[in-house]
Amino acid sequence: MQKDVVYIDTEDDITAIIGKVKASKSHIVALVPPKRIGAIQSAVNLKLVQRAAAKADKRLVVITSNQALSALASSAHIPVAKNLQSKPELAEIPALEVDDGDDIIDGTERLEPNTAASDAEGVTPAASVGAAAIAVAAKEKLSNARRVGGATLAAATARGRTKIPNFDKFRKKLFLIIAAVVVLAGFLIWAIFFAAQAKITISAKTTVSALNSKVILGPLQTTSLKDGTIKSVTKTTAKDVSIPFTATGKKDVGDKATGSVKIKTDATTILVSGLVVKSGTAITYTGLTYYTNSDAVFTKGDASGLSGVTVGVTAAASGSKYNGATGSAQTDAAGVSSVTFTAATAGGTDKTVTVVQQSDIDAVSGSVVQSADSDVAKKALKDQLGTDYIVVDETFKVDTSAVKPTPAAGQESADAKGALAGKITYSIIGVPKIEITKFLDAYYAQQIDGKANQKVYDNGVSSVNFSSVNAGDGDTWHVAMAANGKIGPNINEADLKTYAKGKKVGEIKTYVEAISGVQQADVSFSPFWVVNAPNDVNRIKVEFQLNG
Repeated sequence: MQKDVVYIDTEDDITAIIGKVKASKSHIVALVPPKRIGAIQSAVNLKLVQRAAAKADKRLVVITSNQALSALASSAHIPVAKNLQSKPELAEIPALEVDDGDDIIDGTERLEPNTAASDAEGVTPAASVGAAAIAVAAKEKLSNARRVGGATLAAATARGRTKIPNFDKFRKKLFLIIAAVVVLAGFLIWAIFFAAQAKITISAKTTVSALNSKVILGPLQTTSLKDGTIKSVTKTTAKDVSIPFTATGKKDVGDKATGSVKIKTDATTILVSGLVVKSGTAITYTGLTYYTNSDAVFTKGDASGLSGVTVGVTAAASGSKYNGATGSAQTDAAGVSSVTFTAATAGGTDKTVTVVQQSDIDAVSGSVVQSADSDVAKKALKDQLGTDYIVVDETFKVDTSAVKPTPAAGQESADAKGALAGKITYSIIGVPKIEITKFLDAYYAQQIDGKANQKVYDNGVSSVNFSSVNAGDGDTWHVAMAANGKIGPNINEADLKTYAKGKKVGEIKTYVEAISGVQQADVSFSPFWVVNAPNDVNRIKVEFQLNG
């Protein structure tokens, strides 16, 4: 059968011991006394403990090898075992030893002053002889004692006459004694009035109260439970990058040839309806294309148009091959009867340069943001925030908008080289724990509103988690916030300290465990000699251990 072992402290009084026995969960309770037996060195106290155990339906066993304590336990009908593994037995009470008479005074040994009178009264000769011998021995002992005493007295008298007291030594001893008394008194005052400390540890049953809420984070927000907003902080850091690339594009930048043509139409068209040949009309010459620079207008009824209208033309592309176009040309424009170059075209040149094309930029853009660099930047931002913030990892951003190619796409690169350069900006959101605490305190205050017997033991700030993170307008973020707070019995710490002043361990323990919602209370005093709680509440500490 399982037994519960209860260790008795030296400072435990009978009330504390009984309380420990009653609090035991087992039917068999083994009491282990300290080296200094303490309160159970009294047979009456042992019987009180045995009676309390019997009422609580528990059986006691005292673990001791002390014969005196074993005898006391036996008188209270409590079994004793030498150790926790030994079989408990009821100790036997040793019988009183009776002296055989060595110290008993026999009247026959009394010395009589008159031997003859003794004989006359019926004393035997043998008894008379014995009495006489005893008397002679007694006289010899008295004589020796007188001699020794006289010699001792004489020697002492002689020493007294020759020894002179050392008053300086006596004075020093006196000062030392006084100093020792002062130090001792100071120590006692400190030990009794200032050193005493008490610690009350309360195990309270709590319940978890979960929070799940949508909130808006942002540096311009004000923490408000009603509005569902929490003020946050944005931390940023930047890094300069420059990634070279090679320009591979080619571009013809030569000049275009120019000239002029005369466009003619038939007389009927001019006299009856008129004609407009629009600017940009294509003129072809031996497979090369030119475009008119302006409209060729033939006014209705104007006979002067019969001679034709002259307009300028520009080659469709640059190059010297467009130079020297003369004579007749062709066009698909309606109503035109002929096109003729008025002079040979000229000014066309051949020139090709190296330019940056988009594929050149795309080839190196993937190297701008490397995961290793992002991890380093993210860690640096978290270090800036420190332990006073809760970091929302999903808000980490890498902004490369300031990184531009030089030269830009389509621009010439004289040496066929370019670079993708600029600043990369890293940012992340951190929520101050002090702001989260404000939000949670307001939330859990609502949960216990009107419940005077309830108290918030933990607002859940250490368990806060942000999820479903989405960017909002400006610098705001919409997130789902979760936390688990703990609510339990409301224990007035100030009232408890006031009650505990000057009380013993058992009294305080009984008082605390009677409070609804308290599972267990542990009370300890320090230093070791303290047996009562201090009268100063500032030296009484109350701690709560939450279960649940």
